Amino acid sequence: MRNYSATRCFTVLCLAGLLTACAHAPQKPVPVAAPPPAPAPAPVQEQPAAPAPAAAVMQPQAPRTYVVQKGDTLWGIATMYLQDPWRWPDIWYANPAIKNPHLIYPGDTLELGYVNGRPSLTVMRKGQVVTETTPAPAATSLPVETLQPQVRYTELNQAIPVVPLNSIRPFLSGTRVVSKHELDDAGYLLQALDGRPLIAAGSSAYARGLKQSEGGRYSIYRLGEKYVDPDNGDTLGYQATYIGDGTVERWGDPSKVMLTATVQEAMPGDRLLPVTTEQISQDFMPHPPAKSVTGNIIAVLGGVQEIGQYEVVVLDRGSNAGLDQGAVLGVYSRGKKVRDPYSFDGLSGSVKLPEEREGTLLVFRTFPTVSYGLVMEAKSEIHLLDVVKNPTP
Repeated sequence: MRNYSATRCFTVLCLAGLLTACAHAPQKPVPVAAPPPAPAPAPVQEQPAAPAPAAAVMQPQAPRTYVVQKGDTLWGIATMYLQDPWRWPDIWYANPAIKNPHLIYPGDTLELGYVNGRPSLTVMRKGQVVTETTPAPAATSLPVETLQPQVRYTELNQAIPVVPLNSIRPFLSGTRVVSKHELDDAGYLLQALDGRPLIAAGSSAYARGLKQSEGGRYSIYRLGEKYVDPDNGDTLGYQATYIGDGTVERWGDPSKVMLTATVQEAMPGDRLLPVTTEQISQDFMPHPPAKSVTGNIIAVLGGVQEIGQYEVVVLDRGSNAGLDQGAVLGVYSRGKKVRDPYSFDGLSGSVKLPEEREGTLLVFRTFPTVSYGLVMEAKSEIHLLDVVKNPTP
């Protein structure tokens, strides 16, 4: 029995020693399975390079030099040089010295040359090439009249505009488009304090629907035509013509409003919209729309019946469709379906005529659903519901 116990103890001691030795012996690294090979990268599909833009097509009789005159516009000058005048940035931007073509003034000389085979205009002023850092011409003094001790000057010479500003100035601020939501939320004039039907500047009137959170300063508008999308019948907005400005003298229902300025007399029912700080640039850089746009001419402003050059039209597409200030659109006749009394051999007795290019317009003011455009070229008479879309040669 003792021998068995001794043998058992000896065996346990040996095992303990073996385990201790194993604990201090260097451990053989356990092989780790190699990660699966990474999949070969997919071959890169090289995108074809965008084709180089075609050179602007020059007019056959483009002048080699031209002296800028008072009353010129950039578009008008470009018409002398280019078959597509809206592409005039091409011939300016080919000249790295001229980044901003609005730096051209009456009296400057334009010289036509070529840079890397592309037409380029150089602007000269008093024999020197004009660059971005060239100062504008100084004011021109007039002969002094002996009326009182003062010196008289003309206004500083103004750089020539892109388009005739007189054609669009009334529609840069005096007219706007309001949505149905704005219309439903707007206050309105109820009546003059003295009960007269017309309210002039300096008079007070009662108004309803005004909110103190709006600040108390209002522009007064008269609602006009409702603009409707001819494709689906949706209401796009309402023409609103500027009448004047007013300030709340006393809040309530009704509130008392003093008319501080008017361009025509206000009337009961005219809407009051909070004064905004909308800034509208007059430097229109012509460019094609960023994406494809197709719309229609739905109205003409200014009380004219026929649509020709320098008439202002309303389009049924706005900023929601990708239009912005300076976007250029071609105007196309809407192809009509006509009866063909001469058809034979299976030809249909009716046929739709193709669209024909009628002119070019430039978008100068946008709203979410409509835009104002100025007709720059009219090859033939333009009509309501004519199609507007990205220009093609």
